Order: sequence, then structure tokens, then C-alpha cells
Amino acid sequence: MLWPHLYERNLQLHLSRIKKKKVKENKENRGMERREDLETILAYLPLEIQDSSLSWPSSHLVEVLEALTKGPSHSRVVSGQTLSDCISDMRQSLSLTCHLSYTALQGYALFFDEKMSKEESSRWFNEVLPAMACLLLRFPSLLELHYLNSENIISGVETGLRVLSSNKAGIVFLSQELIGALLSCSFFCLFPIDDRGSNRLPNINFDKLFGSLISTGRNEHQENKIRCIIHYFQRISSCIPPGFVSFERKILSIESGLEAFPDEGFWSTSTVNLCPVEVHTSGLIEDQSVEALEVDFANKYLGGGALRKGCVQEEIRFMINPELIAGMLFLPAMEVSEAIQVVGAERFSHYTGYSSSFRFSGDYIDTKERDVFGRRKTRIIAIDALRHPGISQYKPECLLREANKALCGFLHVCKNQCIDHEDGVGVATGNWGCGAYGGDPEIKSLLQWIAVSQARRPFMSYYTFGLEALHNLNQVTELVISKGWTVGDVWKKLVEYSNQRLRGSKKRRETKVGLFDWLISTSSA
Repeated sequence: MLWPHLYERNLQLHLSRIKKKKVKENKENRGMERREDLETILAYLPLEIQDSSLSWPSSHLVEVLEALTKGPSHSRVVSGQTLSDCISDMRQSLSLTCHLSYTALQGYALFFDEKMSKEESSRWFNEVLPAMACLLLRFPSLLELHYLNSENIISGVETGLRVLSSNKAGIVFLSQELIGALLSCSFFCLFPIDDRGSNRLPNINFDKLFGSLISTGRNEHQENKIRCIIHYFQRISSCIPPGFVSFERKILSIESGLEAFPDEGFWSTSTVNLCPVEVHTSGLIEDQSVEALEVDFANKYLGGGALRKGCVQEEIRFMINPELIAGMLFLPAMEVSEAIQVVGAERFSHYTGYSSSFRFSGDYIDTKERDVFGRRKTRIIAIDALRHPGISQYKPECLLREANKALCGFLHVCKNQCIDHEDGVGVATGNWGCGAYGGDPEIKSLLQWIAVSQARRPFMSYYTFGLEALHNLNQVTELVISKGWTVGDVWKKLVEYSNQRLRGSKKRRETKVGLFDWLISTSSA
């Protein structure tokens, strides 16, 4: 086989580079155990520090991985059932305290024994699995190399892998190769999960994703989510992408360049002009071709139900851009005044459908250019909306919460040293928090518009996904611009309308005219 030999050669090259780096590191008396960034994440990794170096803690696990690199004739992993047994063995060798459920193990067996064609299965066990095992053997050295290089990416800015805790801005740069190793850990369910929940970190192992196949009812969308992931591993097994992906926690504060933290007075007195709006009744955010922030209608826990049963906007994005999943390892839940920005995540899959109709539909070649850091020029902004707010979404504090959350995501912060040149970069968004979360799409569209404008973005591309409630969004934005309204003017209109929605009985609230019709009628009076 070709791939293991290539990986073995690359491993030797990396080890040689690591050795040279360590000579310099030892002179400075700064081994791995002295790194504060590593200390924050080590408990969530399946590795340990021995003699100032990272390593796998189990010799048996290393033996299993070495056998896997030589193919099924050596490893005896030739089917979904034997793969399931291998995963259990690897986890046991790491003394992971939480056992995988029966449904998870059966899910692995079902997918690789019954959902794959013979041709796909042969390639998986003979080529892809050995390549993943090689990546895992190199994982400790890849991570060490990452830390040794992390201080040289941006002068004066910490970029090493660490827990990006809430209420503290920070950024992590990961090579796509290291992300491949991290996601291989996820596939084999090697990440310890102790204390993740108590520290507001989402699950990153794939056990629940595969376990969802063993359930009642139709679950074809779950099978197709897995197909996207499997396709990703097939792609990187033949050619590992050479670039980087950055994950940034953004905090809305005075440090963001604002004169004051945005309150109702901030928004009502804003004299910022409104940016142009492009309304698209068809098409998808991820297919837009210009440089723009692409909004992820996120759960406060990054990824939402991507590795469980979820299959709406955020989860689909995580399937077609699987490198996004790596952020779930080290990014705790977002607070009210926080957003997460991911730059450089490559897209690997085409798809059709949505929710239960979601289907993997083949390979996707990402042609986005790379920036000076080797990142694809794909900027994804994760912002979480209010969940099931009902009538309370019209309260001033809820309007303020949503406007500030969007502003946090859209604002370009230049602190210390800009790492992104975002001249001309607009925002591509849509019905944020309006589907399963129950938000008012008319309110949300204008809240996002004023946030995009306040962030001085040059345009907003809005994808309505054919939602009937937004059929006259274009008419409304043209009306507002024709009147020369500012951000503050639109904010005051939103508050005025929302106050009317809050008054009166519940029955009268339900029969109130929508925001767009109200704006059109009151503006023409």
C-alpha cells in the first residue's frame, strides 16, 4: 500500500524537525509541561506528557495503530463489526471511564457493514483507515510542532491550542493536518469526556452520531451526515490539505473599539448610515461567491446537534465543512456578548435537502483563495439567537440582546495587530433564529441589517430561503433607504412596533399586523 509508506516518511521528517526544535527548547528550559496553553487543554486530550514530550499513554494503543497502518491483513479490522471491536479495545487501553453505548457500537457496525458498497468498504479498510491510523501515530509530534510554531504565526498574539474560555477574547490557529488528527480521534471516540459538561464544552466524539443510526423511524439524514464525514476522511487520506484554520472567540466590549457598551441609548442615537441590502429568494449562504462573513445560525454550544440528531442550518454546515468540528474541542458555550469566528474551514461535500431530506450528493472542490496565513477565505460567524422567545422577543431587553449579539459577530476588531484585512467584506445571512428557535423573521432581518450597518460592513446579502413572511423584504429595505433613515431611526421603529405587539391581550397580539406591513403603512401615512 502507498499511503502508510508516505505517512511513515512524513513522520520521520516531522520527528527530525521536532528533534531540532527540542534542542533549542531545552536550552531555554521550556518543555511541554511548562506550557500554560497546553495545560488548559491536556485533560481533554487522550495524550500525556512524558519526559517533556507529548505521547500516547498506552503502548497497546500504539500497537493497535501500527497494525492498522499495515492494512486489514495485519489488523484484522475488515468489517464494521471488527472496527467496532477495535474502537472498544482502543478506548479500554486509554482507561476511558465512560463506556460507549451498545447503540453507538452497533451504529459503527451497521454503517460499514450495510450502508457502504463493497467498493467503498474495500477502499475504507485498505486505504482510508490505515491513513487515519498513521495520522494518529503522528498526533503527538504534530501537536508538539504546533506548539513550537504557535508563537511565530502572529507577533505578540497567542495562537496555541487551548481552551478559549468565556469572557476572554482569543484565537487558535490549527493546521488542517492537525485538525485531521483531531477528527480521527473523534472518529475512534478517543477524547475523554470527564468534566466537559461541567465546563460547558460540547461532546466531540462521534459515538452519538453513529448511535443515532440505531433508532426507530426514518434516519436517512443521519446516514447522510455520516457520509459527509466519511467523505472528508477519504479526501484527506489521499491528500492532506496544506493550510490553516483559525478559531476566534470575539467579545463585545469597550475594548472592541466602541465608545461605550451598546445599550438602548447607543442604538437609538446612532447616526450610522444603513448599508445596501441584496435580497436573494433562492440560493444558499455557503454558495455565495463574494468575500463576506457567512453567518452560522448557531447554538450557544458550537455545532449544536451536529454530532447528535440535529440537521438544520448549523449542523449541515458542520457536515460539509467538517473542520469546524475541531472548534467543539476547546470552545465552551457562548455568553450573551460573545460570538465565534472561524476562518479557513474547507468545504468537502455537495448536498441537497434540509433536515430530514438532507442528502450527501458528492465531492466538492473548494476553490476559495488562501490568505497570507494559508487560510481559505471563508469566514464563518457563529451567533446564537434567543431560543423560543415567544412574545418576549418584542421586549426592549430582547431586541437589545439580539442586536448586540449580531454586532459582536459582525464587528471587525483590530486589537494590537490586525490579522484580517476585511475591506469590502460584507455579511451573508438569512433567517437567523427563525426556524426551530421561533424568532420573528421580519424583526430579525432588520435587527441584523442595523448590526451589519453599525459594524460598517459594506453590504448585507440576505437569503430568505423562500420564506413567505419575507416576500417584501426588498420593498421594505428600499423604502427605508429612500427615506434616508439611519441605524438609530430603524432601531426606534423596531422599538415602537414591538411595544405595540406587547400591548393588549394575547388574542389581539396574535392578530397584530406584521412589522413590514406596519412600516409600509405608517411610512406612507
